Amino acid sequence: MNDTIGSLVNHRGFRAASFAGAALALALVGAACSSAVQPTPIYVVQTPTPVATPVATPAPATPTPEATPVATFTPWPSGTPTPSAGPTATHTAAPTPTTSAGPTSPAAFCTGGSKNQPEFVKAAHTLKWSLYCASLSSGWSLVSMTWDSTKLPGGAKISYKGPSGATLKVFEGAWCLTTPSDCPAQSGGSLGTGSFGGLAGNVYGTADGGYGIYVAPGTSHAYQLDGYNMTQTTLQGIGPDMKVVPKT
Repeated sequence: MNDTIGSLVNHRGFRAASFAGAALALALVGAACSSAVQPTPIYVVQTPTPVATPVATPAPATPTPEATPVATFTPWPSGTPTPSAGPTATHTAAPTPTTSAGPTSPAAFCTGGSKNQPEFVKAAHTLKWSLYCASLSSGWSLVSMTWDSTKLPGGAKISYKGPSGATLKVFEGAWCLTTPSDCPAQSGGSLGTGSFGGLAGNVYGTADGGYGIYVAPGTSHAYQLDGYNMTQTTLQGIGPDMKVVPKT
């Protein structure tokens, strides 16, 4: 029994081994054949099924910009226009600082210069009546000035010299009453009217050969202007140039 089973096993094992060997031989034969003849490859081309392309919705139309109107050029009537020159730049110099003038003397208009002006101001401030000085043209100068307030109402005497030997003598206030020897007497009758700084007077010839304009003669507030080496007309032209010196 055991021999029979063993015989069967051995017989089956031999068959199995025989099949295995045959399979290996076929494999080797196949391998030898494959290395000798290469099979022709088969290519399969697949054509893709066409897919319907969706129709795109057209984009809204872009508005065409309106054309900008071009300015119309008007030609020159004729010839070639000459361009006008532009404004010329001007250089304005910086203002030069000026020194302010000092206080002006109240007697600045009096002939005689600044050195004599303080004396006119002092006399005008002291005397109780209006003091006049001559405001003469170029060529005239002050010779002397004397005033006295000790004998009320006081008086003043002023002398000037001018061109061609011309001279002027001025008597104011009570001078001719207190010092009559300084005042020349009138000679003859009135020769007309004259002005002493706006005061109305009369023109007379003087005893010493001149002409005089007299305002209230013989009083304590008299004014007299005598001229020498000049005509009557010249004296009458000088009379209105007598000016009051302010008392301030």
